[in-house]
Amino acid sequence: MRSKRYHISKLGVIANPEAGSGEDVIEDIAQKAMAIFRECSIIRPALDRGRNATVSIAGEIARQVDAILVIGGDGTMSDVAYGLYGTGADTPVIGIGAGSTNAGPLITEKAGRIEGIIPEDLTICEVGGIIAALNKKEIGLGFNDVVLGDTVLTTLGTKVIQVSAAEFMKGRKIHVSPSRAGTGDSEVFIIRQKTEIALIHKGEFGQMFAAPIEARYLGKGLAGGVSLAAALGLPAGIAITSEPLINFSIEVKELLAMEPVVTRYASFREGDEVVVRGLKEGTCLNIDGNPLALLGSDDEVSLGYIPSAVKMLKKNDS
Repeated sequence: MRSKRYHISKLGVIANPEAGSGEDVIEDIAQKAMAIFRECSIIRPALDRGRNATVSIAGEIARQVDAILVIGGDGTMSDVAYGLYGTGADTPVIGIGAGSTNAGPLITEKAGRIEGIIPEDLTICEVGGIIAALNKKEIGLGFNDVVLGDTVLTTLGTKVIQVSAAEFMKGRKIHVSPSRAGTGDSEVFIIRQKTEIALIHKGEFGQMFAAPIEARYLGKGLAGGVSLAAALGLPAGIAITSEPLINFSIEVKELLAMEPVVTRYASFREGDEVVVRGLKEGTCLNIDGNPLALLGSDDEVSLGYIPSAVKMLKKNDS
């Protein structure tokens, strides 16, 4: 829901030096973005590298500022949002997309179009997200998607490539093809409103995705069950695919030989809990492109939907 235009006197700034094409590019974007908000008092704390630093800094400065300007990719945005969520702060975010992919809803504007931002025209928008927990301990918030797989997308030079999630967590970018995340012991079920248990899938699968449902799926029958869920106003869903779909290394001939790719889809809403067990050893829990944890066969992943997970500032559409 949109509200009236939002006034910013104090602005916090978080720029991820590891996003996109690297520190020099990110700093150039940050300087251009801050110039737009030159009438504001700016707080830009020193930021150590790594996700924990981003999450921590977001929570620390939230109550000192009217809004937080974030420069980075979808993963950086979700880390900041998770930092705010963890401290209970409702400080809105201004997201400048400068990462490998900028597909999530927390992007106010992409880096190449910063000049299109007019501070006095920004309005607040509440955004729903997926809260993910590992063995009952919350680990992150996803706004684009939460993925169970063993590869992630990243930038190498100016090219987006697919790399091993395990190696990426060690700071190395090694191109690999994805393998299946599910095993014969895998099971996915939803506990609906804490009472009814619905078994969604049992056995091997390629990858699993969870994401808020967007209005663009409405009437798109090709999207399968997502289209019907969008028509009914359901806020989130999971897709369990027969083959890994995050696969930038596959050739057309390979895909055509692989088809049909089968997707098993199910919706969930606030108060529901999605539970996944029995994953392949080494599968990674990825949130908005960030590989957060390597999983063992005994680990349990649970997901829930939060309707107002973060506030962000968008350009006025009126």
